[in-house]
Amino acid sequence: MKKYVALFLAVVMVLGCLAGCGKTETPATTTPVDTGTTETPAATDTTGTETEVSNVGPDGREFADEQVYHALYSSEVTTMNYLVSGSTYELVVGANTIDSLVENDSYGNIVPCAAESWEQSDDGLTWTFHLRQGQYWKDKDGNKMREVTANDYVAAARYTCDSAMDCGNSYLMDGWLVNATEILEYTAAQMVAVPKGQETEDDDVIVDENGVFFEGWDWNETAQTWDTWVEIPAVSFEELGVEALDDYTLVYHLVKPRPYFLTVLQFGTYWPAPAEQLETYGADYAIDNTNMWFNGAYILSTFEPQQKRVYTKNEDNWDAEHIYIERIEQTYNTEAATLAPELFLRGEIDGADISAALINDWLADPEKSQMVCTSRVIGDYSYFFGFNFEPTFDEEYNPGNWTIAVNNENFRQAMFHAIDREKYVAARFPGDAPSMHMINTVTPVGFASNEGKDYVYYGGLAKYTEGDSFDEALALEYFEKAIPELEEAGIEWPIQIPMNFPAGSSDWGNACVVLEQQVEDLLGADYIDIVVVTYAGNSFLTETRRAGNYAIQELNWGADFMDPETWADPFDRENTYNFFCHDTETYRVFQDTKTEETNALIDEYYALTDYARECTKDMDERFEAFAAAESFYLDHAIVVPAFISGGSYGATKLNGFEGQFAMMGQSSSRYKGQHVYKTAMSQDMYDEQYEAWLEAMGQ
Repeated sequence: MKKYVALFLAVVMVLGCLAGCGKTETPATTTPVDTGTTETPAATDTTGTETEVSNVGPDGREFADEQVYHALYSSEVTTMNYLVSGSTYELVVGANTIDSLVENDSYGNIVPCAAESWEQSDDGLTWTFHLRQGQYWKDKDGNKMREVTANDYVAAARYTCDSAMDCGNSYLMDGWLVNATEILEYTAAQMVAVPKGQETEDDDVIVDENGVFFEGWDWNETAQTWDTWVEIPAVSFEELGVEALDDYTLVYHLVKPRPYFLTVLQFGTYWPAPAEQLETYGADYAIDNTNMWFNGAYILSTFEPQQKRVYTKNEDNWDAEHIYIERIEQTYNTEAATLAPELFLRGEIDGADISAALINDWLADPEKSQMVCTSRVIGDYSYFFGFNFEPTFDEEYNPGNWTIAVNNENFRQAMFHAIDREKYVAARFPGDAPSMHMINTVTPVGFASNEGKDYVYYGGLAKYTEGDSFDEALALEYFEKAIPELEEAGIEWPIQIPMNFPAGSSDWGNACVVLEQQVEDLLGADYIDIVVVTYAGNSFLTETRRAGNYAIQELNWGADFMDPETWADPFDRENTYNFFCHDTETYRVFQDTKTEETNALIDEYYALTDYARECTKDMDERFEAFAAAESFYLDHAIVVPAFISGGSYGATKLNGFEGQFAMMGQSSSRYKGQHVYKTAMSQDMYDEQYEAWLEAMGQ
């Protein structure tokens, strides 16, 4: 146990125009324009006659008589414990049933939620939140259990920082809250320590007769012991940097200033949990709806695994007047993707994704074409091609040969400029204009801005934002330089380049084939052999990317908070994205297959990111510093930016523009603020709503 390592499971995203704002007072809760969806009480005219409340939404559709939303789902959650899971799919449950301290409105503004107001200290290290009074925990049957207090946030944080709970989200407290790192390492030591004198080479943590823990360093093969023992300081949960001054006053103490701290509060790591339930259930907290309570917009009243879920409106929620959907009924079906479109046409469900295989038929049909529309491309995930510097794929693909290639910068530059991302994205999102999705930097356009200047126009990023990495002439020029260098290093032609995609994603697979053919045609099949590998196992993420079982692969990352720093996180010192680092202990043994030149680049990159992370007072300086680090990654062809998610076709009786919006967190997962309509949204309705939304956003 050289270090406690939290698993990087991301997800999810913030609206960048608020990045680094460092607000010290409660922001305004009003939105830029009236959406026209708030159901106000009946008004009285001058004659004393009550007028009817409008039942028409901003797109002209009528609200359904019964505000119940029906949907199918094909995959069951393994846990609903939002303190443990970083999976966007699993966090959806908590997003709809647990109130966070703050939330987003439909335009991305951060507004009060469980906290009515807050302030930060002048040095940026202390954040104080004032909770709403009269908010209750409820069980699955809607019974009031007790009031929500600041102690529930404290208990949740201590749980998250207990290594025994194996919280994948703890990395958002590790290095953030005072003593979080120390507690994680101390509790990890408690789990693995062996009595002093019984240690082996596999046991590097011991506990002596006084209960003191030590970590061993430098194994002595002759003496069969560790040469050096370093004490692991004892630290208690009471020393964690979060405290309840009283039932309604919550304080976080940070290790360093984080002007974007408000934005991370919308991730499950910082949500509250009933202290007594955490103590009672421990690791079993929230494995179903009987051993968790709810304080959010909805109560998970029914949870029958692989059968159905039912969310029921929490009538006592502080914002109940803006929770319009009374009930959400989700039915499990392994064939949901196939069956949903037909069930939508029958009126049995209220939303369905329309696949690439069906969309042309729907658009050609006069009736169906009025039931389908695209969704917003909000950039909640950034996708990029990663070059793996620590390959572990099968010997049949000659990983040693790939190692020679990937360590050659001219080869990487050739590949960087050879990939026609427009063709790839066109295959990935059939029917969409590729320009809807393509990005030229890892950080999406519009994610972060400072005083009106978008982050992606800072420093060396501007040339990428305004350009296109695909350049056939440049690719060939770099490849001509690479060929003799690679041959001198002992390369074997052709270079086999395994590229994986999950068996269930035909669009992804088709895109890989397009890339294979396009790059091989450009650089020559005698030199390049991209091998498209269909992965049919149980865990694509764990067994391909995290295991280093690829040469080039489509990778993605979702922002955890609203600041450029979040996009550097997947490439941090022990990353499992492209292993462009000196060490990793997370999933497998590090091989160190990088050259001296590559290691020098790694050192330079981390010097840039280390400096950027310390820039917390001057946001202009901070953005310049992170832009220098990100552009360094691109300048040396470490990854190839590709696209952002969203924009797929669907049939829906909702209006997503009524709901919360952010390019991070769980805002887009929440049903709060939305209505169920009698009819589906058409593309014309969507386009009109989208233009109005952009105008209200000032875009």
